[in-house]
Amino acid sequence: MKVLQYFPYKPRRYQKETINLIYTRLKKSHLCLHAATGFGKTPVILTALLPYLNAGYRVIWAVRTGNETDRPIEELKTLVSKSGLRIFGLSYRGKKDMCLLARDFSEKLSYSEVSFLCSVKRKQCPYYKRFKKSFNPNLFFEKGPLTYTEIYELSKKLDICPYFVQRELLKYADVTSLSYNYVVDIRLEWSIRRLVNFKESILVVDEAHNLQNIELGSDTISLGTIERSLKEIEKYEDEEIKNMLNGIYNVIIREYGHLQEDEDSEFNPLDLVDYDYIPLLEKALKIGEEIRLNMLNSGKRPRSSLYHFSQFMLNAVENTDTKGIAFIVSRENNNLYLHIWDMRSAEILSERWKHFRRCIFCSGTLEPIDAFAETIGLNQYSKISVPNIYARENVAIYLLEGLTTKGEELKSDMAKKYVETIRKFLKNIESNTAIFTASYRIQNELINFGLLSEIEKLGLQPFIEQKDLSGQSSRKILQDFKRASHKGIGVLIAPMGGRFAEGADFPGEELQAVFLVGIPFEKPTRKVQLYVDYYKELYGDEKGILYAYILPATRRASQALGRAIRSPDDKAVLVLGDERYEKYKNLLPEYVEDWYIKIHYSMIEKIRIPWKN
Repeated sequence: MKVLQYFPYKPRRYQKETINLIYTRLKKSHLCLHAATGFGKTPVILTALLPYLNAGYRVIWAVRTGNETDRPIEELKTLVSKSGLRIFGLSYRGKKDMCLLARDFSEKLSYSEVSFLCSVKRKQCPYYKRFKKSFNPNLFFEKGPLTYTEIYELSKKLDICPYFVQRELLKYADVTSLSYNYVVDIRLEWSIRRLVNFKESILVVDEAHNLQNIELGSDTISLGTIERSLKEIEKYEDEEIKNMLNGIYNVIIREYGHLQEDEDSEFNPLDLVDYDYIPLLEKALKIGEEIRLNMLNSGKRPRSSLYHFSQFMLNAVENTDTKGIAFIVSRENNNLYLHIWDMRSAEILSERWKHFRRCIFCSGTLEPIDAFAETIGLNQYSKISVPNIYARENVAIYLLEGLTTKGEELKSDMAKKYVETIRKFLKNIESNTAIFTASYRIQNELINFGLLSEIEKLGLQPFIEQKDLSGQSSRKILQDFKRASHKGIGVLIAPMGGRFAEGADFPGEELQAVFLVGIPFEKPTRKVQLYVDYYKELYGDEKGILYAYILPATRRASQALGRAIRSPDDKAVLVLGDERYEKYKNLLPEYVEDWYIKIHYSMIEKIRIPWKN
């Protein structure tokens, strides 16, 4: 099968060669593909996999979040439309997004709550009954590849259950796009494993650099969870459980009440509960289950803090001696939180890749590939690194001497230097710009030293990503910032690693300039120290620090830079606003290492702006 004739676009530089490499090398081993943002990884990989689809294999395309599942299917639609090939695919979502019954609740239900709703009410559910009685897959097949929204809307129109429709369609799908969790988490894997033969499937993991931070066994409760649990148990007049809850609450306050905002410590679950408490926790779990059922039957959201608390503590006690699982207590928003933190990415994931015929891992920030592979437990693999695809005249990159966020606090003289440098930069740019900071702390300090007033004096409009921003609010900020690009007046202020610096897409003139304030190293908390220590034990001191501390930071910085260049034709100015970047230039994208120019921060007004010159 000659696949290049089916590529749905006019091939760009390196795309033909990459298609051939993927097709050839996949015959023998797993693949790690590093290619910069805008290369077109999705259509390239889909085209390379056509012969495998033709041979009867399936493709499972795993993405980081449910919101990203439609993208591969949209590309598949284009490929099918232009090639005339008969390929069926769908984007698969969980019950939380697909349950019609869940619409009847005033609040949006969590994944576990919708699962509980479905398990309790399925036999009485009118949508499920009609699905079982009248589902006709041909009504869906005739429309070609389907996004989850299209499946939902057509099912809703037919008055049948969208979730079970997609599960039935899954049996016939050549390409399925879904969240990572369905292939890496054994607690969710069972739901699709019986419908799709993994051994006869090729797994594509998109934005694969995120795999190191999957935290599959992690969970969190707060003092508020215990307070709500106490209110719930009052109705049951169970003094033993009440005393247990009060005792745990008081121990947490006594031992960790001194923690300051954003400070953390380590805790031992057996200091809160001992093994004698297990029968009591199991009893509390059953009462929590009963509370959920009663709330559901009353038409209310089926949640129970007692259920979550008991589940958390039982899990914590069970994993007290598990290497790679840490227990962290922290103060956030004037509340104390307990975290079960699972650091075991390589140990858990190494077993997952064996279930598939082949795996392809792709990202624009995968290098160094050997380091990536080691942290996800991948042993046998082939490497493909696509060369720099951008034009030098379109991208200006500067590394500033004399600026750094190094240290526990950003000193006032340094903060003033940053604010003044950014002011001069914005005055010169005259286009939508992002100021991506090393952390919310740095961001707030710049604002305290007058960043917003300087932006407004220039006649520009600031858009700020705040901590704990809701999904709806973030979407509005994003839309308004993009609209501002028509006037070139938008300034986005957000942390590296946040939702705008990594997950957002800004094509063309929507974002043309990026200024990085500092390097996004994690604050040296107890949690970070435990992570580094664990990785040192696994990989040795040098690799441990590199894998656990340095690479996550440079990847966040690289992702932030990539927001401004989404295609080879984009024009951008990128500023590395911390002199320490020179030390880590080999861990940044190839175009940065090749093209950056080192200047003193006072020379910022002299930089080249590609769309002006």
